[in-house]
Amino acid sequence: MSFEIKRGLFGHDVTDHHAILGVPIGTDPKAIRKRFLQIAPRLHPDTCSAATPQGKALAQQLMSRLVNPAYATLSNDTKRADHEAVLRMLHGRLPQQANKVTIQSAAAKQLAQDSNSNIKAAYLKALQAVAVHQYDSLDQALAKIAEASELNLVYLLRTAQGTMARPSAQAAAPPPPPPAGRPAAPAAAPSGSTGGSDTTAARDGNTQFVVRALQRTEELMGKGQLAMAVQELKDALKIDGNNAACHAWLGKIYVLQKQATLAKVHLTRALAIDPRNAIALAAKQELDKLTGGQTAAQPAKPQPKTIGGGKDKPSGGLFGGLFGRKK
Repeated sequence: MSFEIKRGLFGHDVTDHHAILGVPIGTDPKAIRKRFLQIAPRLHPDTCSAATPQGKALAQQLMSRLVNPAYATLSNDTKRADHEAVLRMLHGRLPQQANKVTIQSAAAKQLAQDSNSNIKAAYLKALQAVAVHQYDSLDQALAKIAEASELNLVYLLRTAQGTMARPSAQAAAPPPPPPAGRPAAPAAAPSGSTGGSDTTAARDGNTQFVVRALQRTEELMGKGQLAMAVQELKDALKIDGNNAACHAWLGKIYVLQKQATLAKVHLTRALAIDPRNAIALAAKQELDKLTGGQTAAQPAKPQPKTIGGGKDKPSGGLFGGLFGRKK
């Protein structure tokens, strides 16, 4: 049986540990442990309701492949903090991707369209209705997890936008345009447009997205999560490709990762936009040390040497010009 789930947060490359346990995003460790102790007897081979060996095997797989890893993540302070950082990163990007979000379950569609001003209360009620029967039928467990994850996705989108966000349901008509001043995704002004409030609002929204991305980048770098920081900066550069700070931070990370060619590209770009950018200037000094004063694109030529008075032969061997090679 395949355990791959592609709906909800899973469809955005996030393993939704909260959905697996059927707990709301932001649940404290004590409540997470309580929920785990409710699920465990239902999936243990000696106490589960499965009457066949195949059913007991499925229960054991659900426990070992999904439930145990989810509990291990959310019950550990460090792992939970890392997972919450991933959710915050997605939370910041979702408003730009609202038109690409699709949902299938009736509960998630209702939450997406709910006009209740207390969206959190509506979310908690809907999730509880799914969680109470989540592992009653083992054959339907993955579908229930997917349904819970769709609720989590809609909740994050609604709270990220702060508006009546309406993700598109599969096989449904396209969603109506977002309210003015709250662009669902950045877009350039139409050809011939004179600008106006919509263009200004879109520009302001883009600026806020980049600022948040830079803030999250510093947090992630402080935790040593460089790969996630790189993704944050790449997403920000899709919004504002001429942001010197984003290029500078990206260049700095590539220096730390000893990816000299990529570091040079972004640091050169950062200093072309802002010659006084302190981060870029400091990172460039580190890059020069890394490459021995040679640019990544122009490695030093190997010095010839004479062996036994014969013809000159290049030196350096396999490791010659290491930093001059494209990584």
